[in-house]
Amino acid sequence: MKRESAKELFRTGLLAVAVTVAAAGCASITSTVTPAWSPGQTAGTTTVPRVEDCAIVAISSPSKYECNGKVYTSFQLAKLRMDDEKKYADGN
Repeated sequence: MKRESAKELFRTGLLAVAVTVAAAGCASITSTVTPAWSPGQTAGTTTVPRVEDCAIVAISSPSKYECNGKVYTSFQLAKLRMDDEKKYADGN
C-alpha cells in the first residue's frame, strides 16, 4: 500500500512540474505578428485610399472595396497607390 502512495505522489509531482514548465514556456513566447496598422494611424491619414482603410463590398474577381463613399476595384486601388508612389519618387 505504501508503494502505491509513493507512485501516486510521484505522478502528481511530475504532473505539477510538467504544467509549470508548460505555463512558463508559453509565457516567455513573444508574438512576432505585427498589426496591419499602428495606433497613430487612422483611416484617411493619406490622400490615396488603401485597402486597409476600406470596407470590402464584393469578393469577386477583382474584389471591390468602398473607401470614403466611393467603390474601387483592387486594381484601381493598386494603380492609385503606384501613381502616388511615382509622384513622390519624381519629387513632386
